[in-house]
Amino acid sequence: MAITPAHATRFVPAAPEAAGAPWLTWAPELAHRLQNGLPLTVLGQVVLEPPLSRLLVLGRSEGGPRGTFSLAAVVMPETNPALVLAPFGLGPLAGTLQPPAELGRYFPIRRTSEAIFVLDEVGHDRLVVGPGVVLNHLVISCGAWPLLVPLFGPRTRARPAHSVVEIGEELDHFCAVVGVAVETIYRRRGLALPPVALTLRPTALNVETALGGLRWLGRSAAGLLSLLPRVAGDLPEVARIVPAAGTAAQDGPTFDDVGGLEEAKRELQTVCLAIRDPQAFRRWGARPPKGVLLYGPPGTGKTLLARCLAHEAGARFLPVRAADVTSKWYGEAEHRMQAIFDRARREAPSVVFFDEIDALARVRDDAHEATHRVVSTLLENMDGLQPLRGVVVVAATNRPEAVDPALTRPGRFDRLVEVPLPDRAARRAIFRVHLRQAERQAERELFAPFDEEGWRQLLDATEGFSGAEIAEAVRRALEAKVRSGAVDGQVTLFELLEQTRGIARPW
Repeated sequence: MAITPAHATRFVPAAPEAAGAPWLTWAPELAHRLQNGLPLTVLGQVVLEPPLSRLLVLGRSEGGPRGTFSLAAVVMPETNPALVLAPFGLGPLAGTLQPPAELGRYFPIRRTSEAIFVLDEVGHDRLVVGPGVVLNHLVISCGAWPLLVPLFGPRTRARPAHSVVEIGEELDHFCAVVGVAVETIYRRRGLALPPVALTLRPTALNVETALGGLRWLGRSAAGLLSLLPRVAGDLPEVARIVPAAGTAAQDGPTFDDVGGLEEAKRELQTVCLAIRDPQAFRRWGARPPKGVLLYGPPGTGKTLLARCLAHEAGARFLPVRAADVTSKWYGEAEHRMQAIFDRARREAPSVVFFDEIDALARVRDDAHEATHRVVSTLLENMDGLQPLRGVVVVAATNRPEAVDPALTRPGRFDRLVEVPLPDRAARRAIFRVHLRQAERQAERELFAPFDEEGWRQLLDATEGFSGAEIAEAVRRALEAKVRSGAVDGQVTLFELLEQTRGIARPW
């Protein structure tokens, strides 16, 4: 049965000015997947402007003639909040994003001390809009969330998934409620909704990665999830997840944590899209990029960019060192290389990161026979008979000329991205990132404000510095305060300049 997406047949709320947020729509294939059964999946996510930071939408369904489906939208504030606990069940929580009372102008609702319930045509609870029980985010949801109930607060019954038409109507209604809630938050501050667009669709982000998609709820939430009971009857899928050596997505940094390198970040955003939404490429008959080679001097942020890519894409980060692959036994090195890709396919979407790839895949003309076999295994996995779906290979090197040319042709490492030493503007951005991170960790202002003359002196003193050397200068300035026994005060420009002069230079 053919259906029409939300932007053509929208639920129309009571007030025409809240036209259901045309920026939030759903793709036709989503209704079909919800009817046939869908594991816990990230349906979409978008970055927002202050006072909000991000919108994350999750979905799951049970197929069959009596099937149901559940939806949840998590609206996240600008700051990364600490845990907020209610001592006796639910109730108003200080500092939370409260459900907007303006929903009553557009939808039939009932209000409680805990949340706002949006009603259906016969007066039954359809959606619930309220603050998370544990974290101060606004959540719009329906249905059962066996793992996420402690985060999502009060809930309503799952919606029936008997036909794609009924599912389409529910998706229209859900998008309209989420849209009005988000717009109301901006309207309260006298702001317009930022120019964003999000289409909900069944992405490749499955159960394990969907949990990784909750990384924006904060690391405290990740710790909370690890403490939840693993009862086989309640959590059949998650109970079987065994922690692996790879880094989960919630543990990684974001591109906002990278100062400068704007061109490199733009290139990686395209790769990030290939992981999050491969359908966007398939709709245009395009092949998503398979690999990225980052090259540049030491300390410029190549490894950090790879971690950011995995974090932003909601993928598992699998770092590989030369020592993880090489072996003195014949045939063992290529066996280890194959095992890395087998694991990446099992845990897709994933980012496999080879640091110092020139140590593993040197030019084969002058290399040992073992290097030939390792490079051949790498090439076979990147561009061989077995497809590499949901896996992106990222490598870093200081010597791109030493890498075997067969790796850098299109279809393998599609993008060669330079990560150079930062210029003046980039160094200033890097300083701001590290100063802000230190102050966020200390929860107070640590550095005396710099005027333009102070910035000029600091940037002149750090000419030719890499990002790692700038980070070390900031760290040493703070360490000097620790050694002095000071418990308050601020780091001055002079003290920071003194530490920059102490950074050992390789020339």
